[in-house]
Amino acid sequence: MSRVDTLPEILRPLMDGTSVETPRCAVCGRPWPLNRHHIVRRGAGRLYRNGVEVPKPTIVLCGIGNNLSDADGRPFCHGLAHANRLHFRWVRPREEFNRPRPQGSGHWEYIVLPEPTSYARALETDGWRPLRRWRECCA
Repeated sequence: MSRVDTLPEILRPLMDGTSVETPRCAVCGRPWPLNRHHIVRRGAGRLYRNGVEVPKPTIVLCGIGNNLSDADGRPFCHGLAHANRLHFRWVRPREEFNRPRPQGSGHWEYIVLPEPTSYARALETDGWRPLRRWRECCA
């Protein structure tokens, strides 16, 4: 079995992020229907650390399959993510006093765009927001 990194460089920072397990959509807070989404698409490639494949982080989003909206026209976050309108980035804390940051430290941010946008272009766009902390308010 080949253990060659095939994940594009632009996606590697996302692999430092933790999976988000919430009782509601991590973006909008909708309680149902929920879907697990791979932040780094399964087919995007593989990343290895110390010879072990790094699992891709997942996040709980609202939606049914890849549908963009419900019968009332309200958007489903899972559909927006698959349509390249909802993007995520992992933000690491700044190093302080030359101390290394612990693995997994940081937070997720998201952006919702009005039209399909590449991840590279989304990273250049203003309007990123930190994920809400549904775990703290709804547990």
